[in-house]
Amino acid sequence: MALTISQLRAFTAVAEHGSIRAASRALGIAQSGITQQLQNLESMLGATLFTRTNRGIALTALGQRLLQRAGAILGECERAEQEVQQLRGDYAGEVTFGMTTEPLVDAFAPVLMEFRARFERVAVHLRTGTSRMMISWIREGTLDFAVALVSKHTDTADLSVTPLYPSDPVIVCRRGHPKAGATSLAELADCTWVATRSPNLTDDPQVNRLSHLLESHGLPPPKIIATVEGLYETLHLVGATDCLSLESSIVAKRGPFASTLTSINVRERAVEQNVCLLQRAAIPVTPAAQELATMIASYTRTVRAR
Repeated sequence: MALTISQLRAFTAVAEHGSIRAASRALGIAQSGITQQLQNLESMLGATLFTRTNRGIALTALGQRLLQRAGAILGECERAEQEVQQLRGDYAGEVTFGMTTEPLVDAFAPVLMEFRARFERVAVHLRTGTSRMMISWIREGTLDFAVALVSKHTDTADLSVTPLYPSDPVIVCRRGHPKAGATSLAELADCTWVATRSPNLTDDPQVNRLSHLLESHGLPPPKIIATVEGLYETLHLVGATDCLSLESSIVAKRGPFASTLTSINVRERAVEQNVCLLQRAAIPVTPAAQELATMIASYTRTVRAR
């Protein structure tokens, strides 16, 4: 006896909606059908996946692990259906992809408009975050592809990596900052910093890159007053305080914070990274996802070549 897609759909719906009743409404299946699917699943696995609490149904530790697998399996099933449909010339479905700061500011808006004009029935879902988050999501199967930063230390052994252009990291601050005219890191030794990092990770590359930059020039560790998961929040804090951040130079040139931020042109430079197109090496993306990835790669290269 093997797992079935129906069982995983029922299990995932209950986990996401918090009750059999809500899952029944979401799937359009009788509650008795949902209950039977769960019982069969637990019997086959020999494990309890849910427990009842005062607040309703909660996942067990085994249930939480299965939920991660179930999401990837159901996602691949959906992609397979969309791929066959698109290969027959019927472009519909969804593309889910990720972008870090530079390609997001450079390419997202113009490429999105062109893509939607060509494939109006394909929904587009963008996820933002750090490169570490993007790579994790690709491996989980929740992203079709990502355009993100990659350094020589990044683990990409199981991924297809296409370099697009070198990143340009700089120290950014608010306009009018008292240290805006600094020319060396030593002049910034007493400043406070805001860093963007992945949730639940204390060894995030962005924080390490900043620490390594200061340490390599004989300076004490950065005084990081907060680590923030979103770029918007980071740049808002930098623009509203005297804190500094290590970011792409583009945030001070284009985009919503260009009028409030400026870069500090110190002599010392951060570790070099490239903006790359990342996909799973062993599994092809759908034709629609490949079209969008190709358009983004082509547009970013063109912009950078100007």
